[in-house]
Amino acid sequence: MKSGFTAGIQSPKVDKKLPIYMTLQELHKLFTYSEHDPRPQRIRNELMFKLLSTAGMRRQELVDLTWEQVNLENQTI
Repeated sequence: MKSGFTAGIQSPKVDKKLPIYMTLQELHKLFTYSEHDPRPQRIRNELMFKLLSTAGMRRQELVDLTWEQVNLENQTI
């Protein structure tokens, strides 16, 4: 080709901030704390942290989760 067909096309902006991940030791600490939390919200909080950290679920997916999407019999979401 004599001319570049991509001339004039701008590349998309790239986010320069990289995500910060927890180490396995930090996750273990978080799970240990949440399992021994005396507050009534303990089970909810523990489940949310475990879904976010081990299932690859995104925050918005967790927020949008409904009971219709949870199958307790098959143990799937």
